[in-house]
Amino acid sequence: MMNALSGLQELRKAKGLSSKELARQIGVATSAIWAYENGTKKISEDHANRLAEFFDVPAETLM
Repeated sequence: MMNALSGLQELRKAKGLSSKELARQIGVATSAIWAYENGTKKISEDHANRLAEFFDVPAETLM
């Protein structure tokens, strides 16, 4: 099981996406993606669900 901080960044990089592009594709602020990856903000349930659907992973792995 991946931790949320490294897991999100790993998933994003595996798809070849910048933080800005990922944010645009799931409809959130770029600053939210940065904060989630840096651990300065906890991923909200809504954003975890959006990310999980985008990456086809369980939302629990991102929270």
